[in-house]
Amino acid sequence: MFAVNRTRGTFLGVDIKRADRLGARLLGLYRHRNLSLGDGVWLVPCNNIQTIGMKYSIDVVFLDAEYRVVRVCAHVKPGRIIWWVPDAHSAVEVPVGAVESSETRVGDRIEFAESLPEGFAPASTRRKSPAMPA
Repeated sequence: MFAVNRTRGTFLGVDIKRADRLGARLLGLYRHRNLSLGDGVWLVPCNNIQTIGMKYSIDVVFLDAEYRVVRVCAHVKPGRIIWWVPDAHSAVEVPVGAVESSETRVGDRIEFAESLPEGFAPASTRRKSPAMPA
């Protein structure tokens, strides 16, 4: 699933798995040994997370019920707990750097889609800008 930051026109992730059952939410990103930029998990519902036992740092974006960003936690190290986040309905766990590369900020609107969202084109089909003269 795609996670698109509609406010910025960027991708938060392109291979996001939805975890909406207790077992899947408890596993979160633990089952991922190699997490690449673009991967992630959307925890629904979720208003707190913990990284105890994880082997790597992650970025976490907490969303309200309308998918607006209510809190951004970049570079959450293993062994940390982020307690209750007011107004959070769900959380997106992504690799470190995803928040920075997508320029995601509090107040942004995130959209989830099974296919490439309208208005977004694969890089290979985008119009290339003319080369700059030397």
